Amino acid sequence: MVPDNKTSEAQKRATQAYREKNRDKTRKQSAKSSAKSYINKYCDLDDLAELKEIIAAREQELKSE
Repeated sequence: MVPDNKTSEAQKRATQAYREKNRDKTRKQSAKSSAKSYINKYCDLDDLAELKEIIAAREQELKSE
């Protein structure tokens, strides 16, 4: 009989503990991954133009801090 899940219970607990301890880091990683997926899979030219404007505005905001 082959187990349905290859991840051990200890690994699951360790992963959960890491995520709870590093919420901001994991949230940022998730958002970045979603953004990249959206750009690579779903964007059309109009969407990309809008995103470029948002990115340029954010760059200026960060430079002025």
